[in-house]
Amino acid sequence: MAYATLQAFASMETVGIVTEDGIELCHWLGVADRRILRLVPELKSVLLDIEAWRTMILEPYKWLGPSVYVVGAFIGDGRVVGVMEGRQPMVRVLSSKPDALGRSFGYDTE
Repeated sequence: MAYATLQAFASMETVGIVTEDGIELCHWLGVADRRILRLVPELKSVLLDIEAWRTMILEPYKWLGPSVYVVGAFIGDGRVVGVMEGRQPMVRVLSSKPDALGRSFGYDTE
């Protein structure tokens, strides 16, 4: 397990993609607005191994609860971007499946 602070730009840090078989590691290419990403052909929507987010360094982290995931777009060749909706990441709730990141209901869901 490793924690990293992912920036809005392409830092190439390692980030995980949640799959049915576990976590696959990819390289971080930053974030992009979902309206822009819709114009890019052949992107695949994925769920990211991210537990908290913030947009400004002075803001507190917003922790994601169990079964709440940040949405990413898989570009190919092991690269992924985070999908933004305005000033916050796009999230998806999968309440019908157990949490793939091992989170319990101890966190507040944003």
